[in-house]
Amino acid sequence: MKAQCGSVIRIIRAYVTLRITLYLQKNIRRTAHYVRKVGCTMNANVFEKANRIIRTCDVAYIGLADENGYPMVSTIATINPDSMFEAYFATGIHSNKYKCLLKNQKSSVCYHSGGDNITLIGDIEILFDQQSKSRYWQDDFIEFFTLGATDPVYCVLKFTTQRALLWIDNESSSYTIEELLSIQSRCGLLCNWCSFKETHGCGGCAATNGKPFHGECPIAKCCQDKGFAHCGECPDLPCGKLRAYSFEDEEHGDDPPGARVEVCRSWAGRFYK
Repeated sequence: MKAQCGSVIRIIRAYVTLRITLYLQKNIRRTAHYVRKVGCTMNANVFEKANRIIRTCDVAYIGLADENGYPMVSTIATINPDSMFEAYFATGIHSNKYKCLLKNQKSSVCYHSGGDNITLIGDIEILFDQQSKSRYWQDDFIEFFTLGATDPVYCVLKFTTQRALLWIDNESSSYTIEELLSIQSRCGLLCNWCSFKETHGCGGCAATNGKPFHGECPIAKCCQDKGFAHCGECPDLPCGKLRAYSFEDEEHGDDPPGARVEVCRSWAGRFYK
């Protein structure tokens, strides 16, 4: 009888241990998906949403300091806007903008669409070289610069972002471009802003060599096995593995699709350091 009781107890213990193990494995997988969806992906998503908003804006707001140091904001037409890293505009040497920039090149550029707002803080460089003037010339500029792209009055303003302040989908975020372009993961997730770093003691993808708290990541393993620091260095970007995470996973993937891929591309062709 005693032996039978011992056997029953061992069976019960084994069963309970198995159930606990299965429960933990299931929830670790759920948590891993949650990290990809909420903990990290949110910042990669916001990055790409901001870029997509910028590409739709024909007009931006530019903030400069006037001759007395007071802020001056005016609208300005955009020239082929592409991303939050740089922006190009046109002005003339007799404009207030030009006169302000001769004294102080620190500036801000704001894009606005619906309830979303993107404020970029940085510096402006005035370009007079003919290559830049021809490259950024727009046909409707002829109304202001009658000699065309060679008009000596016409110049190009090159804005370089140092810091971004975003209000997108009723959520705020801010970071420096240097922070954004620091490699934080293999696949393009922005681990530095992940809420799970503190709650789960996770060092992030890059810091753990692709083994964050939920286990080894197949994307990171693939990237590291090929000797790449991140997927942006791979000529196959985006490969089938990364596409499955970034584009095809409707529940846990990027929103908008491909957000982390654009981060990888920014890391690969980054403007800074």
